[in-house]
Amino acid sequence: MSILRQWLGWILNKLGLPGFVGDTDYDSKKLHAHVRVRRKRLFTIVSVNGLDVYFRRLTGRLDGVGLDPNAGYTPVRALGSARPDGPDDPAHRR
Repeated sequence: MSILRQWLGWILNKLGLPGFVGDTDYDSKKLHAHVRVRRKRLFTIVSVNGLDVYFRRLTGRLDGVGLDPNAGYTPVRALGSARPDGPDDPAHRR
């Protein structure tokens, strides 16, 4: 059964279909990490220690990142937009 699932996953990846993910919260006391996944109308938001990463619901493509103001994280400085510049940006391959 595991090999069948792997082949199905491979085919779905080749077709470019997004993966399924559900709302969840995960805390790791050893690593001091909090991971939260929330599905909204247009985006799926994956948050790790207050850093929010937005993925488009229908395509699964990265849309941008942001900081949760309630997480207590304050960056020393912000270097412009956190959104990828284009298809050649190594952080965002299309």
